[in-house]
Amino acid sequence: MPPLTTREKRIDPVRDRRVWLEREAFALSKTCPADHTNPVNCPLCDLRPLPLHERRDWICRLSDEELEYLATYHRSCFAHKMAERTAADAARVDA
Repeated sequence: MPPLTTREKRIDPVRDRRVWLEREAFALSKTCPADHTNPVNCPLCDLRPLPLHERRDWICRLSDEELEYLATYHRSCFAHKMAERTAADAARVDA
């Protein structure tokens, strides 16, 4: 099969989704975006200390389902941390 053209790559929703998920996982492999730490309960905790190329290789080996899990976990965790932060801010205002 010949390589896909740029236009074909852009309009393939499965491939586009995978690329988006890999990019999101790679960004998340640097640090937690909620508090810029490396929480021990995060599924990416052990990955973060690795060199850039090892993190990229590890992410590329994940299945689509594993990438979807990481994205879903991140969204849920981020929402939880933001809700906690909002509640803490509200408590400070009330105090």
